[in-house]
Amino acid sequence: MKYIASVDKRRYELDVELQNGRHVVRLGGKKYEVDLRRIPGSPVFSMLIAGKSYEVDVRREAEWLNVSVQGELYRISVKEELWATAAATTATSAESGVYHLKTPMPGLVVDIRTRVGDKVQRGQALMVIEAMKMQNELYAQAGGTVKEIRVKEQDAVDPTRILMVIES
Repeated sequence: MKYIASVDKRRYELDVELQNGRHVVRLGGKKYEVDLRRIPGSPVFSMLIAGKSYEVDVRREAEWLNVSVQGELYRISVKEELWATAAATTATSAESGVYHLKTPMPGLVVDIRTRVGDKVQRGQALMVIEAMKMQNELYAQAGGTVKEIRVKEQDAVDPTRILMVIES
């Protein structure tokens, strides 16, 4: 499966496959075999790459992952390639100060995480859409106040439909 990762304004394209219980990661023309195991009951993973062992602490914060490796902290955004490409083409602004939240692909609304009148911040998860058997969060592209929510849970939606109106 292909992913787009953003780290410190740099963009990386990854191809990740699971083979014989190990992840095979292709990045920048190189192939890495990664043995990744979560330590039960914690956000920490044990990672083995080319015979080197790493302790990796992964914590989610809105649309970002805060990843600590050997004491170095990285703020990473990871999205499936198809979802990232579609999302980049569907962000809309009908007029100055008003943002229309849309889904990048057809799906089903499974969770609405805000209400009309709520103040939201850029990067805050607003809604979860199930598409292609995966749940994807839709995030606020700008801060503001939720003025309208035009869908409800279990509604089928597509990229032409405005899901939420946010006024900054």
